[in-house]
Formats: sequence, C-alpha cells, structure tokens
Amino acid sequence: MDKSTKILKRLELLHPKKIDLSLKRLIRLLKKLDNPHLKLSPVIHVAGTNGKGSVTSFLRAIFESSDYKVHTYTSPHLINFNERIRISSKLISNKHLSSLLEECEYYNNGEEITFFEITTAAAFLAFSRVESNIILLETGLGGRFDATNVVKNKICSVITPISMDHMNFLGSTIERITKEKLGILKNSRQIVLSKQSSVVRKLARIEAKRMKIKLFEEGSSWKIRKKDFIKKNFSMYFEDANYNFNFPKLFGEHQVDNASTAVATVLSLGKQDILNKNINQGILSAKWPARMQNLKNGNLSSYMGKNFEIWLDGGHNLEASNMIKKIIEKWKKENVFLVIGMMIGKDPNSFIKKLIKNLSAIFLLPIPDHHYIKPYEIKKIIEKEIGSTISIECSLDIKEVLKTIKKTYSSGKLVICGSLYLAGEVLKHDGFKIN
Repeated sequence: MDKSTKILKRLELLHPKKIDLSLKRLIRLLKKLDNPHLKLSPVIHVAGTNGKGSVTSFLRAIFESSDYKVHTYTSPHLINFNERIRISSKLISNKHLSSLLEECEYYNNGEEITFFEITTAAAFLAFSRVESNIILLETGLGGRFDATNVVKNKICSVITPISMDHMNFLGSTIERITKEKLGILKNSRQIVLSKQSSVVRKLARIEAKRMKIKLFEEGSSWKIRKKDFIKKNFSMYFEDANYNFNFPKLFGEHQVDNASTAVATVLSLGKQDILNKNINQGILSAKWPARMQNLKNGNLSSYMGKNFEIWLDGGHNLEASNMIKKIIEKWKKENVFLVIGMMIGKDPNSFIKKLIKNLSAIFLLPIPDHHYIKPYEIKKIIEKEIGSTISIECSLDIKEVLKTIKKTYSSGKLVICGSLYLAGEVLKHDGFKIN
C-alpha cells in the first residue's frame, strides 16, 4: 500500500457520526489552510444526475485543444484516487497527493469531517498553488451543500439532466432534487441548462431570474438541429448562429447530447481564442472510461475471444437503464448478458425491469469494499417483482461470470453495469490504465 493510500484510509476514519448537511466543517478547515478556495482561477461548476462526468470530460478536452491550462476535480474515481485531481490536465502524482493530504490532515487536527470534504480541500489547495486558465469542478452529489460549492470565482454553472437519484440525501421528489442541484448557482455569473423535464426548466428559470444571472437554456438559447448517423456529425444552433461538429468517439447517442452541452458552455463564455476547430478537436479527443466503454483490447476480451463483446457502463439509475435499453434493443439477433452489481440505496427492480426482455441471462455480482446490495437479495427482488424465465446467477466475481458464459454460450454481448465502483473493479481486472 503506497503512502497516499494509507493517508486516505486514515481520513475515512474522520467521518462524522451524525449527518450534518452543511459546509461548516469544510469552511473551518479551509480557513486554517488560508482559504485556498478564494484564490482559484475562473471556475466552471458542473452538477446534475446524468452526464456531468462526460460533459466535464468534453469541456476539458475542448479547453486543452485550445492550449488552456486546465485543472479538473471529479468523483468518484474508478481505479486510483489520483483520477479525481488533474493539475494542468495531468493526474496528480502520489508524492504531491500525499503532501497535500498530510497538510489537510494536520490542520484538521483530528476533527470530524467527511472524506469528500477533506479531499476537496486538498484539491483546492493544489489548484490555488499552480497557475491555470480554467478550473472544472464536478459536484459529488447535490449542489447546495456539496463541498465544491464554497468557491466564489464561478464564470459558469452547468446543469446536466436531472432525475431521481440519491433520494435519501436530496429528497424524494424531482422538485426537491432540482432545488438542491440548482444550489450551485450561488456566486455564478451564468447558467447553461441541458435538456430537462418541464419541472426542472421552470424551476431553473425562476432561480436564474431571482439571482439575476443569464440563462442559456437548451431548446431556446441553443439546441441540436440534426444528428446525421451516416456522416456521423451533428448540427446545432447557439444564439441564432449555426454550427456543425463530428460525433464524439464516446459511444452512444446520449454522448452527442453531452457534447452539445459542453459546446454551449464554451460558446456562452464568448472566448475569441477558442475556434470551431478547437471545439471539434476536443469533442473527438474526449475520453471518459466506463461510459458504454467497449473493453476490446484488455485481459477480459482476450480471455473471451472474438465471438464476444464486453461493454462497461457505470450507470445505476433509471435514465442509465433507458440508455442501455436503447442500445441493446439493436442487438436483438445476439445473446445479451447483463452483469450487474448495485450499491445500497439503488433500485435494482426498476433498473432491470427496463432491460429484462432483451436479455439471455443475468449475472449478479458483489462490489468488494463497498456497501452493496447482496446478489441473492437482487435475485429475490427480480423473481418477486419482475418474474423471469431466463437464467439468474449469483457470482463471486467477473472472472467467474466470464468463465460461465464462455462455457455455456458460443457468442454474445456482455453489458456490465449498475455501479461506478463495480466498473472500477472490472477495469482493474481488465488491466486498463487511466492517464
């Protein structure tokens, strides 16, 4: 175990015994650190339920293509914690990370604080000490009381599609969840709003008007005009001007929507040094693992052989299920195997119900070192709530699943989904490297 991992393990022990949805603990620590969050370069703040990681990835790639120095903070990580913090586009080194964590640990002085709060403080500390042109901050969950929401220098807030998720923290209605997400508008100069339900749009308009900030709303300020699946490009307008860009290399039609949100964000800033060619280059170069990622060159595909395809997605809510459903419906002539593990608090019934008629078999997995729903519990839910004539197996790990499928079937497509934490475990087994 390296030094940074040992420190991270210690920091987990500081988690408060009582849930306190406020920013008091973090602000206390930041003050002791000389308020690094007040010394940051211009910030783009991204919140939402679906697509915020992909949008952030597109934004990073577009700014990088325009020779901007970009710092990025995202969560959760897939394989290594270092993935969360990028300084000038490069993953933070173990040595640098350890130094920052030790500094935060020292000034926190053993007081209760969440893991996300103290690691966010470390990111702010890093960003405040290295010059940059832009900082991209992705919320952990929510918005109003998210640890990232203490920053002041926000040139733009981006809200990706909002849906029902994290209800135990954010509320049980779409209205309540939306109000929490819109909390990132604090200190923002403007807002870019992705395609949303009518409820979300209405609340966003009200809040933008109340706060007197400019709203760039999908459907009015900007919109995709056409998706050309033959030429693999899309056209969109922004503020009465028309643009054409290539499809991203990230798989799935929904990634075109995510790319358009990133484009609208960049255009809303009115930066003359970011040309259309830079935007297109960024769209094409953007990478974001575990978002309908085809694992075609790693250990797992090598084991399965050319007759099988392995697809990996960290999606865990109803919208993710709908996205996967649209994809696997096009695979009707093939065997489709769902490999799934889910964290406590998620809804396997609703997720699997959308997919089950297109499946040949279901394999249920644990998620090591996390609070996951036991595979046999998911099986009971499926059999009781959905009913099924297809095979449902509880397995120990992904290797056991692959062995069973290869032994039983001659070909097919595997979709591994339900959790980003499970996705991370699969990527480790696959030998995938994130850089």
